[in-house]
Amino acid sequence: MTDIVITDIKMPIMDGVEMSRAIKKIDNLAPIVFTTAFSDVTFFQEAIELQVDGYILKPINLDALETKILSIISNLHLKDELHQKEQMLLQTSKLAAMGEMIGNIAHQWKQPLAIIASSLGNIKVDAQLDQLNKEETIKYADIMSNQIQYLSKTIDDFRSFFVPHKSDEVYNLKKFIDRCIDLVHASFDSNTIKTIKDVDARVNSFGDPNQLTQAIINILNNAKDALKEAEKLREKLIFIVTAKEDEHNNLVIIIKDNGGGIPDNIIHRVFEPYFTTKEKSGGTGLGLYITHTIIEKNLHGTIVVENEIFEYEGESYKGAKFIITLPLA
Repeated sequence: MTDIVITDIKMPIMDGVEMSRAIKKIDNLAPIVFTTAFSDVTFFQEAIELQVDGYILKPINLDALETKILSIISNLHLKDELHQKEQMLLQTSKLAAMGEMIGNIAHQWKQPLAIIASSLGNIKVDAQLDQLNKEETIKYADIMSNQIQYLSKTIDDFRSFFVPHKSDEVYNLKKFIDRCIDLVHASFDSNTIKTIKDVDARVNSFGDPNQLTQAIINILNNAKDALKEAEKLREKLIFIVTAKEDEHNNLVIIIKDNGGGIPDNIIHRVFEPYFTTKEKSGGTGLGLYITHTIIEKNLHGTIVVENEIFEYEGESYKGAKFIITLPLA
């Protein structure tokens, strides 16, 4: 990683502007300072487009150059501190979700554990009555084995969600969405929330699925909270739609609910840190801010939110709609 680049404009083979473009392709955050005797408007326009950190006119004043370098160093320190704080917020957001996730797992485990206990009870009764049957015992063993595999999968999903760092990888979009829903479906079921998916099973993406999981979970939990308050709804619905934009080679994920939407006077603030309308229920105001940070800074995508009026099975609904756009590669 480059610390600071100080370059002239006029150079043989490659001029300073061309070199800076090449550097920015390798390290977009590299600080660049031009030294120049030019007063050319075109040069300044190119410098603005490149987002260089400054220029020093010739003949070079060493005091001015030192001041510029110290200013850049100070900005780098501030950026580093901001990055560290964002990483702390990411972990704080995960810890805030941990309680709810543990509740989800506890709820998900009740039925498999009951099935295992019932199968063991049947085997025990047959043994006590001296009526053990090979085929029946194998059937009960298969039932218990399937339930144990399910329990193991929920542990893997939970552990993967809380891994601090994970390298980029290729992942199937449908399997990824299914895993996200598995992490929250227990709380959805307890609140009678139905998920409707339209996900292309053929689409694969490349990136950090662990970070994207956290962003998707935050949006799903936000939708769940909105639907919990919408008591008059006959059906509580969350829609997840994905599409591949061939024109721009992007992946689009749309998540919307029928919870009535976000009030117009605050919708522009939902991605602000510590902004929440759920103080009474313990809302931190970090969920959607963290989601915005993950999507736009870490995954180099975009996220927008809007209210939408739509129809589903003959009924008209209104709800919040989150649109995530990510580069496929």
